[in-house]
Amino acid sequence: MFLIFIQMKFVLFTLFLCGFILKINVSENLLFCFQHFLFALAEEGQAIYVTSATYGRTDKKTCSAGRPADQLENTECFTYAEEVGERCNGKQWCKVKASNYVFGDPCYGTYKYLEVEYICYGEFRTVVACEGSEAHLSCGKVTGAKYGRSDRMTCSYGIPAEQTKNTNCATRQNPCFRSTECEGRSACDVLASSAVFGDPCVGTYKYLEVLYLCETWLPEKKSLVACEGTVARLHCGQAIYVTSATYGRTDKKTCSAGRPADQLENTECFTYAEEVGERCNGKQWCKVKASNYVFGDPCYGTYKYLEVEYICYGEFRLSLH
Repeated sequence: MFLIFIQMKFVLFTLFLCGFILKINVSENLLFCFQHFLFALAEEGQAIYVTSATYGRTDKKTCSAGRPADQLENTECFTYAEEVGERCNGKQWCKVKASNYVFGDPCYGTYKYLEVEYICYGEFRTVVACEGSEAHLSCGKVTGAKYGRSDRMTCSYGIPAEQTKNTNCATRQNPCFRSTECEGRSACDVLASSAVFGDPCVGTYKYLEVLYLCETWLPEKKSLVACEGTVARLHCGQAIYVTSATYGRTDKKTCSAGRPADQLENTECFTYAEEVGERCNGKQWCKVKASNYVFGDPCYGTYKYLEVEYICYGEFRLSLH
């Protein structure tokens, strides 16, 4: 039996965590802001890719219930929570505690929350190899494997009933680490055998079941900078999703050629350019002019630029009517 699921799908969630536990799972859609959070992805079998994660406070309302006013006053307090992506990307579920211990304390005395945006992408591949046969694996992103038997139907054709009745017989494995054939390779064949994985239940006909995610399914990340007065052009072979867009100036070097020093001095000047996502998300290509007319002027007299980060995801489909 060889099952492959390759359809690319896209779901976006925003999560708020008030000093407790974030759990990302793959069964339901839930959004809560109290103790022991369970957050679910849209469809079972997809993978997590964190597009944005911050820890701190950027408004007075989120996670404010029962908190004194002085703990909510500072709304310019956050740090980028890169640990979330490091722990969760490519997995079906994960948990991260929203705490100063994990992310540090960007603003002492302020009650903070963890805010995460992530997409659900790709589909995992499941490979089943009956005992004595080989499983062909892409080993870069093996997320789970077991050897034994957990149901009576799988790999049961032509097998006596007494060899399939024990369904409480399985050991978790990672064949890409257990098998020397896989070392340093992006793909390999692994024999489903007790000689390789041990025998968790003597007398039971077993099988190897592997869940893995192809490296090539990871969203492609892109970035661009458009100097004030020029046009930013975003393009993907698939579909665009903007993960970050700002208009202003955060350093003295970018878009500085031929500009007087006084137009580059202010490096704490930017506004979030949400219009880029509104115009471009879901499209194969789009263009946006880097101008005060489009985004407003966050710092008069400073020469600005538009900075965009985006990913290419899914499969672009053209419908003709």
